[in-house]
Amino acid sequence: MKHWKGSGVAALGAALLLTVPGAAYAQSKGGDVVIGIVQAPPSLDAHVTTAQAARNITLHIYETLFARDNNAKPVPELAEGVKISEDGKTYVFPIRSGVKFHNGKELDANDVVASLERYRKTGASAALLNGIDTVRATGPREVTITLKEVQSTFLDNISSPRAPIAIYPAEEAAKPANQINYIGTGPFRFVEYKPDSHVKIERFDGYVLNPNAKGRDGLAGRKEVYLDSVTFRFMPEAGARNAALEAGEVQLLETVDGPTAKRLQSDKKYVVYKVLPFAFQVIKFNHAQPPTSDVNFRLAVQAALDMEEVMAISYPDIYQMDGAWLYPGASFYTTANTERYNQADLEAAKALLAKSGYKGEKLTFIVDNLRANTDTATVVQQRLKDIGIDVELSVADWPTVSKIGFTPTGWSFWAHGYGIEPYEGPASVMAPWVGGTSQQKKDETIDQLYAALTTTMDEGKRRQIFSDFQKHMYDNAVAMKAGNYGLFQVSNAKLKNFEPSRIPRMWGVWLEQN
Repeated sequence: MKHWKGSGVAALGAALLLTVPGAAYAQSKGGDVVIGIVQAPPSLDAHVTTAQAARNITLHIYETLFARDNNAKPVPELAEGVKISEDGKTYVFPIRSGVKFHNGKELDANDVVASLERYRKTGASAALLNGIDTVRATGPREVTITLKEVQSTFLDNISSPRAPIAIYPAEEAAKPANQINYIGTGPFRFVEYKPDSHVKIERFDGYVLNPNAKGRDGLAGRKEVYLDSVTFRFMPEAGARNAALEAGEVQLLETVDGPTAKRLQSDKKYVVYKVLPFAFQVIKFNHAQPPTSDVNFRLAVQAALDMEEVMAISYPDIYQMDGAWLYPGASFYTTANTERYNQADLEAAKALLAKSGYKGEKLTFIVDNLRANTDTATVVQQRLKDIGIDVELSVADWPTVSKIGFTPTGWSFWAHGYGIEPYEGPASVMAPWVGGTSQQKKDETIDQLYAALTTTMDEGKRRQIFSDFQKHMYDNAVAMKAGNYGLFQVSNAKLKNFEPSRIPRMWGVWLEQN
C-alpha cells in the first residue's frame, strides 16, 4: 500500500502540492468561488465558538491585534507592534491608522478595548485573557494592557485562532453573544448566512492592507483579494462534495479522503494538496484508576505499541512518524527526550507489565465513532492482547465519549485528535494536563513546569522547560502520541495561487478567466 508519509522535518502545517499546475497566470479580479465544507458553523460570532467550521469563515471577516504567521509565531495585524515594560506586566499596543470596518467606521482604541472586554466575559476561550488586570485606551490609537503578573504567553494568547479574539466595532462589542452584526475589518465582508445551505462573503473594497506585510503569511500577512465572492457550502456527505467538484459546482473541497485524492491527482482539471501535519493522534490513560494509575503499567503499554502500525491503519494515506509534542517547524519544536517513542518492543513491555499491579482484569477503551479513532483503538487492543492485557472497546458518539473522558471513572484508555493545541504552541500543549484535567489526576511536575513556562520571559529557559515537559511525558507515559496526521484538499485547476493552511484562505488567489 502506498502512503503519503513524511519524516517529520517539513515546515509547520506544511501544505505540499501533489499535482503541480501549469505556468503562472496573471492575477485578475473577479469570479465567484464555492467551497464545499463538511459542516455548518455554529455561529459567526468569532468570540463564542472554537469550531473549525467557524474559523474557516470568520478569519476572512475579522482580524485580531496579533495573528499567526506561517510558523505560528505571533506577528502584528491590527496593532503596529507592541512595547513591553521591563517588568513584563505592561503591554502598549499602537493601533494601525486608517483601518476601516465594513460599515465604514475607522478603527480606534475604543473598539479594541470594548472587544477585549467582551471576550473576557463571553469568549469561548476567555481563559486566554485571565491574566489581564486592566485594559485601557491611552490614546486615540493606543491601547495599554496591564497584567496581574508576568505572562510570557500573552502574545500567543491574543493571537490564538482557536476562538479568535476578533476586534469588533465598539457598538457591536456591547452586544451579547450571538446577537452582533457580522462587521469586521477583514478582507471580506459578510453577505448572508442561510442555515442548512451556505454562508456567502464578498470582497471588501475598503480593506486596508497591512503596510508591513510582505506577502501571504499564515493567518497574517498581505491579504489581497481578487475574487468577487466566496460561498461556503455546507456538504456533510463526502460523495455529494466530490460530485459537486466534478460537476463544476464547487471549486474547492475542504477535505477529501485518500482514495479520492489519488484518483483526482491524475486528472489535469484538478489540483490535489496535502496539509501535513494537521493534528496529532493521542492515546490517553486514566491516572485516577488502576491499573492505568500505575506508571509501570503505562510504560509497558508505551513500550508495546507499534505507532507506525497505529498510524498506517488509522490514517493510511497521510501521516508522519514524529514523537515530538509540537509540529515540525514550530519555534519550540524538538525531538529531544523522545527516545521512548515507537519502541514496539513486546519483550520489554512484558517485563514492565510484570512489575505493575495488573491482574488480568478487563479494561475499557472509550472511543468515538470516527473511523480513524476506532481503528486506533482496535490496533491498540490487538497489540496489548499480545502482552496479556485484556481490552474491550466502548464506542459512542463524541459528546458521550468526551463527557466520560473528563471524569475519573468508566474508562482506562481514550484516543482522539489533538489539532489546534500544537499549532498554538507549548503552553497550549501543556495546558490540558495541568491540574490533571486530561489524565484525571494532578501531576505536580507538569503543574510546576507549566507555571515556570508561563512566567519566564527568557526564551532559552522556556525552550528547556518544554523539553523537560516532553521528557516527563515519555518517562512517565503520561499519555502517548502516535504520530501526526493530515488532510487532503482538492481544487479546480482554474483556482490559481491557492496555498492550503489551517483554513482555506481566499486572499491572494484568483480564478483563471475563460
